[in-house]
Amino acid sequence: MKNTARKARNRAAFFSLLAVTTALAVTAVLASCKAKTQTQGAALRAAYLPTANYLTTLSKTQILQEELAKEKASAEFIGPSAPVDAIKIVTSGNADITTTGTGFFINMIGQGGGWVAFALEKYSGDSQGIVAAPGSGVETLADLYGKKVGIAQRGATADYILSAAFSHAGLDVSRVEKVELAQADFAAAFTSGRIDALASFDQNFANALAVPGAKKLIDGTEYGSLNWSLHIASRSFAEKHPDLLGAAYRALRREAARAQENPSFIMDTYRQFGASETQISLLKTFDVPQILPLDAQAVADMARQAAQYVEFGFISAAPQDFGSHVLDFSDED
Repeated sequence: MKNTARKARNRAAFFSLLAVTTALAVTAVLASCKAKTQTQGAALRAAYLPTANYLTTLSKTQILQEELAKEKASAEFIGPSAPVDAIKIVTSGNADITTTGTGFFINMIGQGGGWVAFALEKYSGDSQGIVAAPGSGVETLADLYGKKVGIAQRGATADYILSAAFSHAGLDVSRVEKVELAQADFAAAFTSGRIDALASFDQNFANALAVPGAKKLIDGTEYGSLNWSLHIASRSFAEKHPDLLGAAYRALRREAARAQENPSFIMDTYRQFGASETQISLLKTFDVPQILPLDAQAVADMARQAAQYVEFGFISAAPQDFGSHVLDFSDED
């Protein structure tokens, strides 16, 4: 009870500070980054992922190119690359924007100021969760005590899924053995008995659900997931070409509107990445994401997730300057 009270006081203090600093920080970053810049002849290079988020699906259309043409600029798509590799492509200077999870973004900005988020891709959370492997004998989250659970990387989305689910259930996640896996190893590890369960999202979550004998233990709607996707840019590019990020935001909004009307192109993209029709039937049941601005509500949600990251031991202290790491393109809607 004392620990619970202390956590509550810490969170209250954090949000009190956030309320004071967010407006000032957002105003400062907008003032420094959103002034008109010279964009004629410029290019925006997008490192996209092997999943059907909207930056990836834009690589199949001319929508981004159309919006950039309004700024007399062009687009180049690089990929698909695994999320960690896409981040490296941007940090090496070979691309300007990519996609990551809100949780991983919290880790990134805690390590330095080199990143700016410009669009939120938000979904209900039903496309992420934990699945027990066939033959594991696991029927509930508590059954995972002493078992091996596959995740992609400590402190990233899958680790958050696992910790948030256990915290919500009042269980001790330290009693689970986390096994870090490369994305290419997920399927084999899940079906071979190397792991007893998998914590994952999007097509990897669907792939696990589609395995005969697999059992969904929980999804993000059940534990109130705050983990969504962010489209991000290097700070140097954001400061030099905010107008191009505004164009990218408009393109993402158009792509999201297109998906709300008819999401079939999302499934086509999954097929191109090798999803079977069984997996597609599961992916079709997932919530169709929205593209939203990084406004005060989005910043507050990131702060709430950062408090969870401290609670889960992923970071020692929550960043207190989220507003200086976002561009709010509400005025582009």
